[in-house]
Amino acid sequence: MLVAVDIAQLISPRIVQRAIDYIITTYTAPGNNYSYLTKLTLLIFALAIAIGIFRFFWRMIIIGMSHFIEMDFKNRLFKHLLLLSNSFFTRTKIGDIMAHMTNDMTAVRRACAFGVIAGFDAVFLFLATLIFMLTLNVKLTLYALIPLPIITLISLFFVRLLFRKFKSVQESFSLLTEKVREMISGIKIIQAFQQEEPESKNFDKLSQEYLGENISLIKIWGTMFPLIFLFAEIGMAIILWVGGQQVILNELTTGELVAFFSYMGIIVWPMMAVGMVTNVYQRGNASYKRILELLEEKPDIHDAPRAEYHTLKGSIKLENIYFSYDEQAVLDNVNIDIKEGQYIGICGRIGSGKSIIARLILRIIEPRKGRIFYDSIDYKKIKIAAVRDSIGYIPQDSFLFSDTIEDNVRFGKPDTTLEEITEACRVASIHKNIMELKYQYKTVVGEKGVTLSGGQKQRLCIARAIIRRPQIL
Repeated sequence: MLVAVDIAQLISPRIVQRAIDYIITTYTAPGNNYSYLTKLTLLIFALAIAIGIFRFFWRMIIIGMSHFIEMDFKNRLFKHLLLLSNSFFTRTKIGDIMAHMTNDMTAVRRACAFGVIAGFDAVFLFLATLIFMLTLNVKLTLYALIPLPIITLISLFFVRLLFRKFKSVQESFSLLTEKVREMISGIKIIQAFQQEEPESKNFDKLSQEYLGENISLIKIWGTMFPLIFLFAEIGMAIILWVGGQQVILNELTTGELVAFFSYMGIIVWPMMAVGMVTNVYQRGNASYKRILELLEEKPDIHDAPRAEYHTLKGSIKLENIYFSYDEQAVLDNVNIDIKEGQYIGICGRIGSGKSIIARLILRIIEPRKGRIFYDSIDYKKIKIAAVRDSIGYIPQDSFLFSDTIEDNVRFGKPDTTLEEITEACRVASIHKNIMELKYQYKTVVGEKGVTLSGGQKQRLCIARAIIRRPQIL
């Protein structure tokens, strides 16, 4: 279809050429016969319709496929991110992840859509136009080609600058995104300490940097295109000078000269496209590699080859556990033996590793040394899913999703009935508060549960944990 559109574009100037030459011939000849002119006009009209139809379908196919590729990449990346270990999210900024999910995905999609279309045009349309021009007049074609290599060199030179600047813009955008996320997450702290003005200044500074990077980008674009159009117009001037003389000497018809102007306008686009396609492919390739790097990230914690699913009864033993962050030891030679049905409270100073023990038991992290036993079975012989299915987890930060109370409580058990949800909320002493709300269990709690108090969020987290009836809480 791309070939059909390009060929149709190249036929149109030939039809116009014949029409102009026919008009001039008919004007000087006795009598008027419009039938041939009518046929040429209808032919141009038919070509215009055909070009429109073909363009619609190749846009639907190529651009549509690029969106499907983008969707597939986003789904794969999102699923992969859900499987990565806690350590990945500790060392990676959320702004960087968001940039990969947005800017990088867009760059890959553009490479698959615009890159394919413009890349094809850069090769096929240039060669086809050159052939059409040569069949008209070899001498005029050679003169017309004089500025075209310069246009290509300009495009390639500026594309390298654009690529580097696009990278700077993306890095600046990532910092700005991360700042917005941090500000929204910590809005209560910002307001409590009256830091609105300093935070606004910090954000303004990042915004100014982002603006500066974009202005630099605009300057490059603003220099590149005028230069390209300057040399394109020089080519037009050469055609007018040389071609005009040939028309006067009857070596070229007026219609052929007009067709040459049309072909010159067409052939400039492939010359511009060389640089643009190079830029799009470079950006798309760089983004694709960054996405692949994320997809190649391996979770630190995974099932051992012969691990089996085992429903836990409740006994847990930590034996000679050592855990550290980098070189700083948090737990050293820790031994804990928890019997089935036993209630355990772990006390200690701040940073002594209490939360680390809970996360070790849940297998969110793993010990550097030592072993964990569930029901006297080594933790490496039990699937991670089996451990987490048997444990109800209530985090310290009381995280809730921007969804209804009902769906937040049933999060870990999608097939839970409303009656079971109600019972879990009664046990967590939150049912009465829920019934006082306008939409009760259908109330949307907002992002991170912002519409609820800290105590209410904590109790909903308790209800979410106990509704699974875990062996270990």
